[in-house]
Amino acid sequence: MNKEIYLIELSKLLKVLPKEELNEILADYEDHFEQAHFRGRTESDIIKSFGEPHVIAKEALVQYEITKAQVNPSLNSVTRAVFATLGLGVLNLLLVLVPFILGLSVLLALFVFSVFLLISPILLLIQDGFTVTYVKELFLILGFVGIGLLILLGALRSTALYYRLVIRYLNYNLNKVRRNWR
Repeated sequence: MNKEIYLIELSKLLKVLPKEELNEILADYEDHFEQAHFRGRTESDIIKSFGEPHVIAKEALVQYEITKAQVNPSLNSVTRAVFATLGLGVLNLLLVLVPFILGLSVLLALFVFSVFLLISPILLLIQDGFTVTYVKELFLILGFVGIGLLILLGALRSTALYYRLVIRYLNYNLNKVRRNWR
């Protein structure tokens, strides 16, 4: 394999990226080839040091998704980054997907619990109707609503923190995988 074939194969593997991103990556590798060539290295040595194009493409795709998630941390972007990271290896199924799903489950439970506390006055009204007991327990009901609001705010804050931690962990995981491949 020579430089042109290497770059063409890399380009094919990265065609899902936006044009600017693809051109930037290809320009970087073109520059690496030129710098190594000026140092007297052969194309085959340079290609060996880079690694297989499919490995480079996987890394670049994961890095792109992680960067997108950092810029716009949402459930969709973070999930896309997680699933892109799964493509780096089978072990990532356990190291990335399981903690991600567990964290999402905890957050979902917090949101559901807070919603139930917030709608508890309505549920109690539906169950018993507007009775003397309902009026007696008004402060208790208001307490449930207040606790529900606090849990909801905590869940919202925790979600933002969770996204940052997941993105940080994905970057850490990508760096570990890169070191193991080289």
